[in-house]
Amino acid sequence: MNNLLHMLAGLAAIFLFYFCGEMLVRVLALPFPGTLAGLLMLLAFQFLRRKTPVVLISGGAPLLKHMAMLFVPAVLGVGVYWQQISENLSGIGLAIIVSTTVSLGLSGWIAQRLLQSVAVDSEEDPGL
Repeated sequence: MNNLLHMLAGLAAIFLFYFCGEMLVRVLALPFPGTLAGLLMLLAFQFLRRKTPVVLISGGAPLLKHMAMLFVPAVLGVGVYWQQISENLSGIGLAIIVSTTVSLGLSGWIAQRLLQSVAVDSEEDPGL
């Protein structure tokens, strides 16, 4: 029963961030989706707490477990818009290659910087 309550509270928290993001985008007329704003708010919350609450882990686990099912609408959308996609295939392919290369490079650079700072901190404090 306790796990069910944790899961429901976690789902409620995730949906709260989603709805707050949607509301923020509408009120401020921001040029990006409310779901992205909600995700960024959730990310900021977790950075400020420096630890993911157990409730959010319990609420997010079922969503992650069934992630493939959540992508079904996107896959069906590709089938519906195949004509437009095939007309713009070179641009889409180039965008995918460039964005993947940039994101991998940036992720590697950030990871390298973070690992260097952890290594420096552990050298300064050998008691850890």
